[in-house]
Amino acid sequence: MKRITIIIISLIIFLICFAGIGFSQEHMYVLGTASTGGTFNYIGSALANFISEKLEDIDIRAITTGGSNVNIRLLNEGEIDFGMANSLSLYFAAEGKRLWEGKPQSHLRAITRTHAASIHYVVRKDSGIKTFEDLIGTRGNTDVVGGTPRLIHSDICKFAGVDPNKMAQTNVGYKQALDLFRDGHIDWFLASGSVPESNVTEIAYTRDIDILDIGGELRENLLEAVPYYFPRTIPAGTYKGIDRPVETIDTVAAIWCDVSMSEEIVYKITKVIYDNIDEVRKLHVGLSDLSLENATGGLGIPVHPGAEKYYQEVAGKK
Repeated sequence: MKRITIIIISLIIFLICFAGIGFSQEHMYVLGTASTGGTFNYIGSALANFISEKLEDIDIRAITTGGSNVNIRLLNEGEIDFGMANSLSLYFAAEGKRLWEGKPQSHLRAITRTHAASIHYVVRKDSGIKTFEDLIGTRGNTDVVGGTPRLIHSDICKFAGVDPNKMAQTNVGYKQALDLFRDGHIDWFLASGSVPESNVTEIAYTRDIDILDIGGELRENLLEAVPYYFPRTIPAGTYKGIDRPVETIDTVAAIWCDVSMSEEIVYKITKVIYDNIDEVRKLHVGLSDLSLENATGGLGIPVHPGAEKYYQEVAGKK
């Protein structure tokens, strides 16, 4: 009797353990986005939740970070599994340039583009700031340390012939920047995101603003020098009080990972996004034009084999 009892107990333990194995196959991952209130944070969180709801065996948690270059560092330190970044930062990292001088990050692989990020130099309408030369002697915010807008600001100042050291700059996230701007502590701030950019929309309803143009010879020189800038015209009336078209530049944002990430996992993520593209486009205005046609263009790094497998599979069905 004792022997039978032991056998039964052992069998129960085995079944419990076996069942535990069956229920422990969910893969949990972390996606690094950017500061609270920015487009990266909104889109990254929306996509992470969407993928987690659609795929039973994959759970992705989006976290707030310092943005593109910080995400690359966090990936290298094992703190995140996936990241969001600007194509500009991905290109410089892969090539070992700018912040990554002499340290090429050749292990980065793209999964898909997410959205176009347009540059907005938002100024107080009563500040007298009309050109980039007028920024000299003013107070502004570019972005948190490690964010791509700081790199873009450096490029624009270079081609505009303006010394960025001659302007006082804070380095905080979007929500803090809005508070500083609203309270008169800064004269301008730089925002990068989908059009309409939510922070610019918000501040336009509480303060009279203008947006500096990045056009003409300045933009031509930028586009010629850096292959991951693209021209953009923000339509008149996009933001309250700005009734003219605004000339600016875009960069492309992407979700990416390490080359060592499981091909199967990346394939499933890519597939669930594009097999449900109509739903994905409704998650955020920035995703509204996402398609297989623009999924991998201008990302600055190679595509992950798992994503490439899906893209080739779909192309073969056409």
